[in-house]
Amino acid sequence: PVITFTSTGLTITGANTGKMTGDLNFLGVTKPVTLDVVWNGVGSGMMGGTRTGFSATGSIKRTDYGFDTYVPVIGDKVDLLIEIEFTKK
Repeated sequence: PVITFTSTGLTITGANTGKMTGDLNFLGVTKPVTLDVVWNGVGSGMMGGTRTGFSATGSIKRTDYGFDTYVPVIGDKVDLLIEIEFTKK
C-alpha cells in the first residue's frame, strides 16, 4: 500500500528542468530511478500563501519489483506522473 521515493541527487539540465535520481521502494524492493523534473514556478495560491510547484515524470517496469500479475496481458511498463506543490509557512 506504500510506495516511497528517496532522492539521492539532482542534476540541473536547464533554467527550469533537471534530472532527479533516487531510490524507489515498491513491494519491499528498492531500485534506482531517474525522474525528469520541471519547476513550474512560484506564486500566490487561491487561499493565499506563497506556493511553488514541480512536475516529475519517469517510468518503471513493474516486474522489476516482483509485480508480475497478468503480464503480458497487462503491460509491464508503468509511467510515473507526479505533481507536487509546496506552501510557504
